[in-house]
Amino acid sequence: MTSPDLTISVIIPAYNAAHFLPRSLGSVFAQTLPPHEVIVVDDGSTDATAQIAEQLGAKVISRPNGGLGAARNTGIQHASGEWIALLDADDSWAPEKLARQAAVIQPDIVLVYTGSRHFDDRGTRTVQRAIDPLTAKEMLRYCNPILPSSVLLRRQAVLSAGGFIEGAPSCEDWGMWVRLVPLGAFAAVAEPLTDYYLHPASMSASPEKMLDGLRIILEPTLLAPYRGMDRWIWRRRIWARQLLSAALIARDNHLKGELRYALRSLLVWPSPFWESRRFAVFLVSLKNQLFTKKDLS
Repeated sequence: MTSPDLTISVIIPAYNAAHFLPRSLGSVFAQTLPPHEVIVVDDGSTDATAQIAEQLGAKVISRPNGGLGAARNTGIQHASGEWIALLDADDSWAPEKLARQAAVIQPDIVLVYTGSRHFDDRGTRTVQRAIDPLTAKEMLRYCNPILPSSVLLRRQAVLSAGGFIEGAPSCEDWGMWVRLVPLGAFAAVAEPLTDYYLHPASMSASPEKMLDGLRIILEPTLLAPYRGMDRWIWRRRIWARQLLSAALIARDNHLKGELRYALRSLLVWPSPFWESRRFAVFLVSLKNQLFTKKDLS
């Protein structure tokens, strides 16, 4: 399949995102492979999100606030493209992003992702090349290495998987990737073609929202393949890994609770043979607690 054969619908869920849309939509309309359509799902915004999206050239679908999963599902239901390119309203793309993804698509592919650059108000935090798909699929058992704004999805596969989980404050993307694994192959473009912006309102800046989302997707999705003792083991391993992530989120964003999350991770799964860096993170967190007198809360 060559690039001109692709029809790509860009889906941008947006809640009070008027400030971010010029950047995100500007990167969409600058693509060297133009999308078939650009849909902004106004998820019950109280600012000028819908008006600005229309002024910038996007098709707008308005709905009551329901969160990312519901907004993405609404956009996908209204999309006419064979492929869905997800983009959060506060992120953006390099101009060649869609073209580079289209170039690696094969008939068995259901998901293509890219590497990413991570920014905050101080500038670039990290640059992450995409990990290889086999490793990504293995990691999906206990964490999510695939950034939603980097993803190009086969629409029919998403519909076959039942769409995104609704009602979860986070992790709905992780649940979708897991349910796509048996439906086809994944592919990656290693270069950092997606720009991810961290700010205080970002979902990834809230460890509690991340853990709340995990509670919703854990049993029906992540643990679905397991039974008996295996299910018990993987439940605790997943919690241990995600509590580690919560500790690092708290540390990176100067939030309370860093030591508490790190300690809970060790208590949930004390084995040093699973994510052994948890012990180093705990020791650093303890040092931070002692020397900065943060509240353990």
